[in-house]
Amino acid sequence: MRPFFSHLFLKVCLVGFLFTPKQLLAQQWSASGGNLYVLPGVRVGIGTIAPSRSLHVTGEADQYIRLSSYGGTSLSNHAAGLELQRIIPSGGPTSSWSIVNEDHLRFRHNGNLMFAMTPSMARLGINVDNPVEFTIYGKNVTKSGNSVVDGALRLHSKVGTNIHMLALDGNQIESSDPLYINNDSEQNVHLANGGGKVKVGTTDNEARFSVASESDMQLKLINPGNGGAAWRIGVANGSWAAGDGKLVFSKTASSSDATMVITPAGKVGIGLTNPSKTLQVNGTTSTKVLEITGGADLAEHFDIEASETPLPGSVVSIDPEKPGQLRVSHQAYDKTVAGIVSGAGDVQPGMLMGQVGTLASGQHPVALTGRVYCRVDAGFGVIRPGDLLTTSPTSGHAMKATDPTKAQGAIIGKAMTSLETGKGLVLVLVSLQ
Repeated sequence: MRPFFSHLFLKVCLVGFLFTPKQLLAQQWSASGGNLYVLPGVRVGIGTIAPSRSLHVTGEADQYIRLSSYGGTSLSNHAAGLELQRIIPSGGPTSSWSIVNEDHLRFRHNGNLMFAMTPSMARLGINVDNPVEFTIYGKNVTKSGNSVVDGALRLHSKVGTNIHMLALDGNQIESSDPLYINNDSEQNVHLANGGGKVKVGTTDNEARFSVASESDMQLKLINPGNGGAAWRIGVANGSWAAGDGKLVFSKTASSSDATMVITPAGKVGIGLTNPSKTLQVNGTTSTKVLEITGGADLAEHFDIEASETPLPGSVVSIDPEKPGQLRVSHQAYDKTVAGIVSGAGDVQPGMLMGQVGTLASGQHPVALTGRVYCRVDAGFGVIRPGDLLTTSPTSGHAMKATDPTKAQGAIIGKAMTSLETGKGLVLVLVSLQ
């Protein structure tokens, strides 16, 4: 014989001489009540002569441990699986995990289903009455070129030929396609209990809901119903026709078509984008009741002779040399008297009228009716409430009308306060006659 086989044969003979097969079996296995078990400390190797575990299976390829059950007519009637059990001696608690093929693959803990899977679905958790926590320690979502990579959880689905991907990490959600919430159900989306803030295109933390965009209208409100429409709302910047910093309401995507704007200074323009007044309307305004609380007279805009200085309260007359314009009155009982420059004392114009670009416009508000303070010269007679006033020889001043034959057509209005002597302001109820 060759030396190797001679040596092996000698060892087998020695073993056979010292121990019979029955003795060897008795050393490794014991029986009790028909059950066969391995003695403590013994390891079993299949495909290996040096098992490192209680049961150690090894081989070159395709090594499995198969547990089979058979019989009956339905796969779900039979189970094949593994049970992993931990026991604390002397009556302590027992914890068991099982991996079972019951047509569904199931993981159980102490009999409670924790995980189930079929070829078409998978389920985690016991049930809604016994909630459990699942923790995933995964990578953060990152971007590589034009692709989103990594993520603690990645979901893939296919619609037609398009593969959708959703990636999540601890505080980020990325989707390869438009992301929908409640696309197929009419459910509400709440951000209520936590009191959190929603930010779109910005990290601003001041408001509950913040939207930022440099080129587009920030909000678009759409009613798709019959007769519905779309409105756009945005804050303009320097590249918008409406101008910097204005809040724009528009029926189109162009800020130059704005229906209404509000400037940073608080001026509102309706039908125009550059309001110069607190409220400026380019169009017709209709109201049932108009209450004016900032002034007490009805005035119109007039241009007044440039060489004269029409102070508030000055009496002015028609300028016969310049159509549509006025001049400061400087003669008594002037039948061309037109009104009183508004704004003297503490009474301001209540309503101003005019038409830009025509003769019915100008620089100065002239009261045609209502209450207004007027410059009066009492040197031609003491002024008492109820006195009729007319023009005087004193430039821009009124006086008491004492000559009825000259007063007709030259009356400005009635005095509402008194002036004993000299020049001063008298509150007048304007009523040209």
